[in-house]
Amino acid sequence: MANGVRRDIGTIAPVDGLRGIAALCVVAFHFVVVRSAAGIGDPWIAALARVPALDAIVRNGYLGVDLFFLLSGFLLAAPWYVHARAGSAAPGTGRFYRRRIRRIVPAYYLQLVFLFALVLPLLHGRKYWRSDLYVDLWNAAAHALFLQNTSPLTSGSLGANGALWTLAVEAQFYLLLPLVMPLFVRAPWRSLAAAAALALAWQWGAAHGLQAFVEAQIALGAHWAWSEANVRDVLAIQLPAFAAHLALGIVLAGAWVRTLGRPRRPLARAGLAILALALLAAQFSGRDPLPKEHARMVPMLALAAFLWLAVTAKDGVASRVLGGGPLAFAGRVSYSTYLYHVPLLLLWDAYAGSLGGWLALPAYLAALGAIAWLSWRYVERAFLQGDFAWLRGTRAAPSSLRGSPKPQADASLP
Repeated sequence: MANGVRRDIGTIAPVDGLRGIAALCVVAFHFVVVRSAAGIGDPWIAALARVPALDAIVRNGYLGVDLFFLLSGFLLAAPWYVHARAGSAAPGTGRFYRRRIRRIVPAYYLQLVFLFALVLPLLHGRKYWRSDLYVDLWNAAAHALFLQNTSPLTSGSLGANGALWTLAVEAQFYLLLPLVMPLFVRAPWRSLAAAAALALAWQWGAAHGLQAFVEAQIALGAHWAWSEANVRDVLAIQLPAFAAHLALGIVLAGAWVRTLGRPRRPLARAGLAILALALLAAQFSGRDPLPKEHARMVPMLALAAFLWLAVTAKDGVASRVLGGGPLAFAGRVSYSTYLYHVPLLLLWDAYAGSLGGWLALPAYLAALGAIAWLSWRYVERAFLQGDFAWLRGTRAAPSSLRGSPKPQADASLP
């Protein structure tokens, strides 16, 4: 499918850079939050606190996840609009699912082996192996099936990689996308309105309603003393809570396909950028007008505006910055970066937390970058392209893949 997008539209240069920004925001957010919670006196965090505006941006870095969701909707929906515009049949559902599996499962499963076999024993010692076997098996099964965001016992990935809940949302979205795309192609704005209503209703229900479900979950988790707050936190990270993000990305893809080749309006683009900055400023300063349960909806609009400005920009400085260099590299390895950044940080804090001073952050980022690149090069790319030549001791790719473009449009994940 991604090949179809490239054939009909071409490479979307800024996408890698946007994904790189999203990944770096999430990494910075967790670096500050995790090390602060551990009581580690990090000079970078201390310096950051002396610049309130920058500190606010980093502490809102979790919004990188929201940008990832928007990108997923945008990139994965584009082929349906391309086919509809050309009057051809919709992309094949089976092929879509097979490509999604090759894209996310191998690297994810390898990370799970790393997590359960190495990280958890190193963090918890030998008691990990003597702990409640039921908890371990439940977590292993839930993570293998991308259902880790369904209970308080699994949503935190045993305290070793709490960022994995987003992968469950992504995988569940993949299952639904081929089913809902005909609706979005026929009636994009009504479909977006329905998705936004679902998201708002679910967010409210997660915070204040769904009482029967909450009580059932509390009863199920009585052995582990699940509280109502624990259950509601899990409800807040279910797929319906992010339906508006994903749907907005889908609708932007349709608008982008329909407006290809049309002249851009500089004044309108400048106004959109100013509005987006104002919305983010309201978020960062704590002046978001919406209730807490809907707090991600306003920055979602700002991030969607920046996504639109980036993918519709003509070749220029912004396009070159996002389409090449360090941000593009960070974008290419962003999925593996996301998979490994939290467990690596926890191990770093456990075994070398107070060492390094100013060198701790650069050393952590260098180690993370190396692991992410190795995972991208030898797992992600190999399975997506079917290129396992490195196992045979040669760098030559199969003849059918030589000269094939990078799978950028398929790389919607972090």
